[in-house]
Amino acid sequence: MDRLLLFILLFPTITTAISFFIGKNHENARNTINIISTFINLIVVVYLYKYIKTGTLSFQISYVMGTGLNLKLDAFRYVFVLVTSFIWFIVNIYSSQYLFNYIHRNRYHFFFMVTYISTLGIFISENIINLFTFFEIMSFSSYPLIIHDEDDEAHSAGWTYMSMAVAGGMILLMGIFILYSYTQVLTITQISYVLPRLGSIKYVISALLIIGFGIKAGLVPFHIWLPKAHPAAPTPASAILSGILVKTGIFGILVTVIFLMNFDTYLSFAMVIFGFINIFTGGILALYPINIKKTLAYSTMSQMGYLFLGIGLIGLLKDHGYLAVYGTMFHIFNHAVFKVMLFMGVGIIYMITHELDINKLYGFGRFKPILKITFFIGFCAIIGLPGFNGYLSKTLIHHSLSEYLHHFSHFTRLTVEVLFTLGSSITTAYLLKLYISLFVEDNSRYYASYRKYINKRALFPMVISSFIIIYIGINPSIFQKYFFNIYNIFYINNELIHQIHFYTFKNILSSFTTIALGILIYIKYVLPKLRREQEGHFDYIDKSKNWISLESNIYIPVLKILFNISTFILRVFDNLFLKTASYVSYSIKYAANVEFQSYFNPLTKLETITHDLYISLKEKNKDKNSNGIKNIKEELEEKISNHNEEKDHYKLKELEGKIKTYKIKSKENIKSNINKTVETGKNLKANKDTVKKLKDSNNYTTIKKDFEKTKYKMNSITYSIYIIGFVIVVVLLALIIFNS
Repeated sequence: MDRLLLFILLFPTITTAISFFIGKNHENARNTINIISTFINLIVVVYLYKYIKTGTLSFQISYVMGTGLNLKLDAFRYVFVLVTSFIWFIVNIYSSQYLFNYIHRNRYHFFFMVTYISTLGIFISENIINLFTFFEIMSFSSYPLIIHDEDDEAHSAGWTYMSMAVAGGMILLMGIFILYSYTQVLTITQISYVLPRLGSIKYVISALLIIGFGIKAGLVPFHIWLPKAHPAAPTPASAILSGILVKTGIFGILVTVIFLMNFDTYLSFAMVIFGFINIFTGGILALYPINIKKTLAYSTMSQMGYLFLGIGLIGLLKDHGYLAVYGTMFHIFNHAVFKVMLFMGVGIIYMITHELDINKLYGFGRFKPILKITFFIGFCAIIGLPGFNGYLSKTLIHHSLSEYLHHFSHFTRLTVEVLFTLGSSITTAYLLKLYISLFVEDNSRYYASYRKYINKRALFPMVISSFIIIYIGINPSIFQKYFFNIYNIFYINNELIHQIHFYTFKNILSSFTTIALGILIYIKYVLPKLRREQEGHFDYIDKSKNWISLESNIYIPVLKILFNISTFILRVFDNLFLKTASYVSYSIKYAANVEFQSYFNPLTKLETITHDLYISLKEKNKDKNSNGIKNIKEELEEKISNHNEEKDHYKLKELEGKIKTYKIKSKENIKSNINKTVETGKNLKANKDTVKKLKDSNNYTTIKKDFEKTKYKMNSITYSIYIIGFVIVVVLLALIIFNS
């Protein structure tokens, strides 16, 4: 059965390729192939449950992807694989109707399926390099889904998404490189034995991994892509972005903090802090937008806060973290179901009206019962109303938080309790704004109209999701019953596992208190402060537009400053290099033109002296060559007499013969030099004409110009990799500091 792990990757890969080529001419056939493919994969995943219920499946192929393909499926990973398979199946059905009037449908479906395959690959990868590879494929394949409309908003959102995705991928890869350099292992299980023992460097590695995964999970302050990508992408893409793709980041963080770092206390506490930050940041920002998809995007940020909080509590409670494991894993499944359903509901509204402005859509669903009921079920689930699945997982996380704070002071427990309740109540406030505007307010424009345009096939996935939400809500022990083996993976003490009573008076009272506080925020703040009367109707206003933008006011300016600083520094080094090269080149050229004289023996020296005397006498006695020779002879005799040490070695007759020979050769050399000088003059004139022509032409260049061109080519390459180099330097400095 281990080979079925490879099947759930290869089978949709093959069918996706087939459907892409068929879809060019037969769209219905393509849609049918994709739906059947995801359905068969879902059946296979469900079939695998009986094997992971009591054990683990693993499959390996050597020499694939460089380090080998290492797949693994246990109860922990199965939750992610199951929810991914189910959500992709129902969203595939939904997509076939939603995209009916869109262009580039074949392209969309292809990348939609590639994203599905890579997401499954992430969840079943045991090798960290395999996980990274699938993670990057998912990032790049989801980009065409975001920019599908190809308008300015879509391209802006796509640019932000890819910038964050690439940055996250580079940071993640850097963490993996450092991890491997210290551990020399790549499988997650083996890393968990080595990494916790490394010392302070382990926090550098884990921080890089958490940031890389956290960008995808919407971790504040790396969340900036979420509120831009969700409104720009088609609704089916928004649904999987919010319901599944952010879970890949959650999966990576959970693996890092709990398994690789072995329940590290410091990282776990940091995740608790980030959990509360995400809950409040996402919730507060969700109160303001008038774009309903942006509201749901910020809602996803807030809901991810509960998962960060749950991960932190698992690490802090360790083998006593039964409730934390139960609540976190349960909320991963529950959030995917109700958030995808809410997005599909908004998508149906947009499919009919082509509008996302809440001020133009108020009252749309007042007389659309199926859409109204299904959306209400999702609304009740996300706010944690008793009887719905969201209530169960949030109650478990709340209880695990109380369990951790049991030994803290009363003030600390009370403060954290207030924060948790207030953060949850904000969820009620912004979703009340959404639901009442869309389905309660009265608008004559939408009286019984558009009902015939609501496609039943698009409503079918929402009905299925609604049924699951209610079924789980009234059967709270279903998750524990079918995923009991998951606690062994988290090393939970089996003696602490017990039956949870969800519907006690205290739990229900806590839930209704939170909801009541949310209603109060809606009445006292949202209605009077975020609305203004316009043409007889109270329209919502988005006050957050004037707030500081992390992307526009912080990230982009900081990156520009870093780029300008790096440009200046590198230009200094470039100019220094070019000046040095120019100086060396000039020095070599100068040294090459220096004339040197060397005397190997006395005869050579005597010949040189003779030549100098001959030239000087020749100028004085041009008309008396014969007398000149005699004078030379006399002077030479006098010169030789002054060099007694040389006189013994050379005879006068031999010297006279050499002089006569040199005279003849000198005359010939003078004549030859005159001829060469004439030729050189002619060549020089020709060269001057050629240089003039070159200067007049556009192709004229000099070594200096070539150096300048080379300099800027070097700059363009150097600057493009500077950001990566800067990060590497920072990490290396951190390593030195931590190791010192």
